[in-house]
Amino acid sequence: MNIANETPLISIIIPVLNLSRPINPKRFFMPRQTIKDTLADIEKNVRIPHEIIIVCNGDDPELKQFVMSHPQVTRYCINSENVGVARSWNMGAQLADSKVLCYLNDDVSIGVGALESLYEQLLADPKIGEIGPSGSFWQDCAHYEYAEGDKPIDVDAVLGFCFLMRSSTFHDLGGFDVNYSPAGCEEIDMSYRIRAAGLRCVVDTQAPIKHFHHHGVSAYKVDIRYLGKTIDTLTLHERNTAYFRKKWQNIFP
Repeated sequence: MNIANETPLISIIIPVLNLSRPINPKRFFMPRQTIKDTLADIEKNVRIPHEIIIVCNGDDPELKQFVMSHPQVTRYCINSENVGVARSWNMGAQLADSKVLCYLNDDVSIGVGALESLYEQLLADPKIGEIGPSGSFWQDCAHYEYAEGDKPIDVDAVLGFCFLMRSSTFHDLGGFDVNYSPAGCEEIDMSYRIRAAGLRCVVDTQAPIKHFHHHGVSAYKVDIRYLGKTIDTLTLHERNTAYFRKKWQNIFP
């Protein structure tokens, strides 16, 4: 099936910091997925017509050259510095030309039929605000259990490494909250906003999608540079969870 010249049904939005993902020294033995691998998975396994939008953050010259010359990349944004996840996702949505947005980490493996299944489930029910392969249940603005099971299930929050939503939902809700920059809780915040709007957050844990999270910046303590500032991941987590709780504790107890 040749999908190169078909109108895209999904806009796959991928923020990227580095061409070669840094290794977590405490998990050096764990497999590592990079943007090269993720694009190869998409080319091999995704058959639904799609476009790929890369939001390139930071000062990695090899990454910029890779993104600008890669034949799979439909559209890209080259930022002079790291603008954070929420802004990157917002930028990607503004560049998208499809009615469905797929937000994808650059360290995620996509299996055969995964995005097609999530896409079909999303569009089958207008009450579904977002859908992904992994999610969790929250109480008192705190996570307490991950979703499991062999059937799609409603959750309190869909995890941010891969999820789909309608472009209209994104625009109706005003995009992602950039107060969480550079990263952390922005996807949980969006799930709460989706539920506050009366829509469902759904996960299908049977979708063949795998997140190689062990080498992500949230997996260990490290300094993150963004917008001319620096913050370590522990301080960032404490700051963002406090902001999240203050924003939602009186709405979703």
